[in-house]
Amino acid sequence: MRVPMALVVLAWCLWESQAVWVQDGNLRFSLESVKVLKSLLGVDSSPKPHPTKDGPSAVCTNPKLPAEFQPVCQREGAESVFYRLVEIITPPDPCEICANAACTGCL
Repeated sequence: MRVPMALVVLAWCLWESQAVWVQDGNLRFSLESVKVLKSLLGVDSSPKPHPTKDGPSAVCTNPKLPAEFQPVCQREGAESVFYRLVEIITPPDPCEICANAACTGCL
């Protein structure tokens, strides 16, 4: 059974339109990849993420790093790019999601 090319293109467009992207300047990465980056950097959940002692050099050699970040690893200022991306996905107020009474830990 052959799938018409128009159907393939339509499916890709629907997937692309639902994907969430994180952008820093002209660099664009999927939200899922930035979440993986955040866990590899081991940053805390404060509004302004702080680097760990290992920094991005250890992250760039980590096999779990999504391949889309490899070009950033080759550039000057990779650390700045990584922390700006993580800052973008970190909520400014970690308790802002605690709108209902079932949430605990928020002031």
